[in-house]
Amino acid sequence: MKAWIMVFCFAAISACGTIQTINDEKGAADNLAVGHSNCHSIPRTYSGLAYNYCVLDAPERYGAQRTVQMVLIDALLSSVSDTFLLPYTVYQQNERGSIQVQRKR
Repeated sequence: MKAWIMVFCFAAISACGTIQTINDEKGAADNLAVGHSNCHSIPRTYSGLAYNYCVLDAPERYGAQRTVQMVLIDALLSSVSDTFLLPYTVYQQNERGSIQVQRKR
C-alpha cells in the first residue's frame, strides 16, 4: 500500500505541466511566449498535455532547457493528472475559455 501512495505522490508532483497551467496560467503562457512556441492558446481541459505539446512545438533553443525525454515523461504523467482534474477543467474552460499565449518581443 505504501508503494502505491509513493507512486501516486510522485506522479502528482512530476506532472508539472498540469500544475503549472492550473496554478500559474500567466506564468505558463509567459514561458511559452518567451520560448517562441507556435501555440497561440492552451485549452484548459488537458492543459498539462497541451502545454507539453507547445513546449515541443517551439523552435530549438540553446542553453538550459527541458529535453524531449523529460517532456514526454511529463506529458504521460500530465495526462493522468489532467484526467483526474477533468471535471474542474471543463468547468474552467466553459467559464473562462482558453489560456492565451501572447508573443514576447
